[in-house]
Amino acid sequence: MPLIKFPLKRSGALCAAIILSCSGYEAAFAQNSVQSPARAQGQSPAQIRPALPDENTLARLVWSTMIALDNANRTNNYTVLNQLGSPQFQQVNTPSQLSELFSELRRNRIDIGRSILSTPNYYRPPEILSDGTLRLRGGFDFRPKSIRFDIIYSNIGGGWRINALSVVEMDAAAPKR
Repeated sequence: MPLIKFPLKRSGALCAAIILSCSGYEAAFAQNSVQSPARAQGQSPAQIRPALPDENTLARLVWSTMIALDNANRTNNYTVLNQLGSPQFQQVNTPSQLSELFSELRRNRIDIGRSILSTPNYYRPPEILSDGTLRLRGGFDFRPKSIRFDIIYSNIGGGWRINALSVVEMDAAAPKR
């Protein structure tokens, strides 16, 4: 499976992105998923697509991810953020690697935690991708700088876990993609 890339532009933005390879994803999905009626009928994990969560669940996922990142940035301890990830995320992104990837946000004291003060705006509709992952692209439109995110979650054991994460601070007037 190809490398996942995020379409966020830098254009003066502070950028921290975690890109991970999903090789072996189907095997990990099969080992960590709850038995479903579709699987009982012999469908492969790639054929099983979870339902799109409701609006409240989507907001809760984004808020909890933003708070985890904000706490990690404030303490320079990325262990919890790492543990909130899928097994693939954990393998590719150790806590020390996460610290390095988000060092610019931390160094510039970007307040990611303020995101819980408003509802996420999705610049593209939330979607379940063909591999069953959930992709959320949007932001929190603060002035003069907004916080933008691109997050992919894997459904593991009936719950959503971070599979890839990109968070940037950029001018609120920057194009929304």
